[in-house]
Amino acid sequence: MSSKKIIALDNGLGKPLGTLSFAGIVTRPEILSIDTKKGSSAQPLTLDLAGTPKGDHPLLLVDGITWSPKTQRIYWTNMGIPTSNDGSIYSSRLDGSDVQAVVPAGGVHTPKQLTIDNEASRLYFSDREGLRVMSCALDGSDIQVLITTGDWRDEAQTTDQTKWCVGITVSHENGLFYWTQKGPSKAGRGRIFCAPIESSGPRTPILLLDRLPEPIDLEVHGDHLYWTDRGELPFGNTLNRANLNSSGTEVLQAENTPAGLKYQVLAQNFDEAIGLSLVPELKKIYVSDLGGSIWSYDMDTSVKELHFQDKDRGFTGIVVI
Repeated sequence: MSSKKIIALDNGLGKPLGTLSFAGIVTRPEILSIDTKKGSSAQPLTLDLAGTPKGDHPLLLVDGITWSPKTQRIYWTNMGIPTSNDGSIYSSRLDGSDVQAVVPAGGVHTPKQLTIDNEASRLYFSDREGLRVMSCALDGSDIQVLITTGDWRDEAQTTDQTKWCVGITVSHENGLFYWTQKGPSKAGRGRIFCAPIESSGPRTPILLLDRLPEPIDLEVHGDHLYWTDRGELPFGNTLNRANLNSSGTEVLQAENTPAGLKYQVLAQNFDEAIGLSLVPELKKIYVSDLGGSIWSYDMDTSVKELHFQDKDRGFTGIVVI
């Protein structure tokens, strides 16, 4: 089977600081391409910014990335400055050309992970300090707020990290989208929810799991829910899997779990686990962490292996194409 490409976001925060200003530090992210063959090096993607307005920052605290086979484009989120309402979503071709602002700065507060609904040609993304889950067409039109957990204009609510939406995934098979609310760092107050894609009125979130260390990114494949957790050991910094019922709205008790957990811990000891990308045809799950590592997990053998490492990088979102 031919290899694929891991497209990974480096937030730039692990690079030597020198005497840089804060603005200089947060505008150093890169998009990297890494082959799924073992021993592959990282090739930075050079963005062609000729068509972007002066003063735009297409790479500013990058967090989530996805890929559209239909448009042959990658899409990524920029958190902006988290205390400011200046987040954005950009896209480009895989060679870095034709950079476009999909959601311009300020169209979203602090976008985190994002995913694509290829059937409906829509992006879904979590807005952390914006306290919401949102969706838009691939060109940025028809922006919709799907879920709100509070009022981002109220500082007391914005600083309540139990309201922070982070991970996002969509299951057309179940007619649902799923998201994480991570809670305070390593506090054991994280939760995973789902809600219907189609709704004629306000959606009521369905709680699937709570009291998680700090859940981040997630994916659904068949009747399984997978997610990364960057919380405290032993249950944090893990890759996890839960069994879903036939409707995808309830987590069933898994077998052979530690400490009576309802779900399985597939792999441990990541260094601030963030992104994941499930590749069924390779029977692999790729996980990125802020410590500069990208890992592979073999779904047949349950073996976790280091695929790539650069300790001067801080990896956030990844997608395998």
